[in-house]
Amino acid sequence: MNQQLATDRAPDKTKALAHTIREAIAAGEYAAGEMLPSERELMEHHDLSRTTVRRAIQLLVDEGHVYRRAGSGTFVSDAPEVVGRPAVRASGTPTMSLIIPTFSNPLYAEMIDGIEREAREHGLKLMTNQSGYSLQSESDQLTELAADPHVRGVIVVPSSVEASSLGARKYMATGKPLVYMGRWPTDLPADGASADYLAAGRIAVEHLLAQGHRRIAYVEGAPNLPGFSLLDGYSQALRNAHIATHKELVRITDLASEEAGRRAVEALLAEGVEFTAVFARNDVTALGVVQALRAASIAIPKQVAVASVNDSLLARSMEPPLTSVHIYPETLGRMCFRLLHDRMTGAYDGPALHVSITPSLIARTSTAQ
Repeated sequence: MNQQLATDRAPDKTKALAHTIREAIAAGEYAAGEMLPSERELMEHHDLSRTTVRRAIQLLVDEGHVYRRAGSGTFVSDAPEVVGRPAVRASGTPTMSLIIPTFSNPLYAEMIDGIEREAREHGLKLMTNQSGYSLQSESDQLTELAADPHVRGVIVVPSSVEASSLGARKYMATGKPLVYMGRWPTDLPADGASADYLAAGRIAVEHLLAQGHRRIAYVEGAPNLPGFSLLDGYSQALRNAHIATHKELVRITDLASEEAGRRAVEALLAEGVEFTAVFARNDVTALGVVQALRAASIAIPKQVAVASVNDSLLARSMEPPLTSVHIYPETLGRMCFRLLHDRMTGAYDGPALHVSITPSLIARTSTAQ
């Protein structure tokens, strides 16, 4: 870029710098796929602040002239628009996408609420889809989003944590940011925010132990998520209390959450396994637990106490009201958005960040003495 920007008289230094870069691209100084000068180089050449440079680059990203590649820099798009004319978008507004496993779990509605609030405040349109707990569906959607020039960033609740999907890797390769919510695979350097599930499991079981329970069943359905299972917190709380973990009390299946809870209790009763409390992986699993206990005419909490994690609307409206560990889903959604927005705007371009939210117990009638 040969000309220096006369920003000292410009009423809007951000727009002036963006215009100068557009002209340089149109003049062929930067070819498609070529990297622009670094932020520091632009700052020094035009005597501008880092904030002004970042805003100008973000304006060009929104117009479709350039794109960011995480950890590499900013590059000219394959088909830059005509100078001075913004890229045409079907929505008219920069878009971000959210992929969740299902719309049926009320927890995700609260997460979406937090993300939508942030998106509106920052002038972004939110597009939400579900994967149906299918890694292939998640992968296919991310592949499509990678090629969509209107999509600036994606938040994903992954269907698996054992390995990232092919679509996630393709998406990250474009340089557009991806943030994982609730859990993340370890083979992809993407940001993520989650509740501290080790603490959540421990808190719930410690509460049951304090109520005098010693034979506490643990129930978990699909998807099974190593590293994000509540089983670790369950086991830790028992160890801390010098109580052995009995294999017959741990019921982990590949069934959907509600059915997993129902079937687990039915099996425990059919096998004659003694238990006075059930700790369910989430509120939907707890619903299945409650259904099975009621069908067997077992009183809650007089005969068997029930606790869970998530503290969604379901926990608050269940009968009896469910003791559940609150993981702050709306806050979690907001945190994920902010991680994504920092990447989209270039406010942060360092190594992958993983943020953990400390949960808290909400005791209700389902465990009351």
